[in-house]
Amino acid sequence: MFAWLAVEFVGRPFRRFFDLRSEVSRRLTQFGNVPGRGKWAGNSHVEPIKLSRAQDARLTEAENVYRDLASQMCGFASAEWLAELIVRHVFRFNSREISKALIGLSNEIPTYGPRRDQLKKHIQALLRIHALN
Repeated sequence: MFAWLAVEFVGRPFRRFFDLRSEVSRRLTQFGNVPGRGKWAGNSHVEPIKLSRAQDARLTEAENVYRDLASQMCGFASAEWLAELIVRHVFRFNSREISKALIGLSNEIPTYGPRRDQLKKHIQALLRIHALN
């Protein structure tokens, strides 16, 4: 019975974090070249970019996927307290910070610019992953 409890309440949630980590890596690569609706031109000015319907749909998908991954990571951080403690203290991953960065990326992905790139790099650093782009 103790083994079952350990697997159900620690093992599966712990594995879930690493599955989420892999999914974030996959999605960063998948949406690495997604176009933006605008380009940062400095001084709070964004120059609009005309996108095709397909490009706009792909960008919307990227926004939704990153937001969903953020909510899953936040759910892990909030609900799986024992697995989260192990992930944070033993493996040094901060799931709450990862969730915040993914939300930030979902908000910034529509605009080409330094903030978009910084958030991608920040997520990669937090998860210790290397995207191809």
